[in-house]
Amino acid sequence: SAVRSTTLTSLVKPEDKAVLEAGLKKRGIPLMAVNKMKPWMIAGLVALPACELSRKKGGAPFLDIKLAKDAQAAGKELDGLETMVEQISAMASLPVEFHVQALVESVKLGDRMDDVMETMIGLYVEGRIGMIMPFLKHVAPENADSSAQYGNFEEVMITTRNKLMAERAEPILARGNAFIAVGGLHLPGDEGLVEKFRKAGYTVTAAGR
Repeated sequence: SAVRSTTLTSLVKPEDKAVLEAGLKKRGIPLMAVNKMKPWMIAGLVALPACELSRKKGGAPFLDIKLAKDAQAAGKELDGLETMVEQISAMASLPVEFHVQALVESVKLGDRMDDVMETMIGLYVEGRIGMIMPFLKHVAPENADSSAQYGNFEEVMITTRNKLMAERAEPILARGNAFIAVGGLHLPGDEGLVEKFRKAGYTVTAAGR
C-alpha cells in the first residue's frame, strides 16, 4: 500500500494536475481539500450527476441503505453477502495508478459524465446489463494499458466477488423466500451470479418474463 503521506497531486502526471484541479473546482471540490483522499473515493464524487449530489445533500440514502432500512422496518431478517471492509479492501488492492487514471478520465469526461450515467441506467432498465462494461470501456480514453487494467478490475471487483457472493447466498437461498440485491455488474456473463445460480440447480428468469 502507498505511504500514508502520499498525496493525489504527487501521483498524477504534471499535465493532468491542471485538468484535475479545474474539473474538481467545477464540481465545487477544492483539490487541496481532497488531496489526501484515496483517488477512488474522489472518483465516486466526480461520477455522481448534479441531481444525485443534490439528493445526497438533502439526506436521501443510497439504494443499498434504503433497501436495508425497508427490510428492517418490515421485520425481515437482514443479512449481507460481503462486508464493507471486504468491498473496500478489494478496491484498495487495485494498483493506485489504475485509480488515478480512472479519476482523471472521469474528470476529463466533464458534463458527458451525466450522459454516461444516463446510458448505464438505460441499459439496466432495458435488461441489457451485459453491455454496461463494454460501454464503459468504449467511452474511456484509449491507452496501451487500458485492456490489462480493466481486465484486472473485472477480476478483482466483479469475478472474485461473484464467487464469494454466490457461496454466501447459497444457504440463504436454501431457506427460501429470499430477496437478494446486488450491483448490476454482478449479474451477467459466464462468471455472473445468474449463471452461478443456474449451475447450482436454480431456475433463473428475468422479472416479467
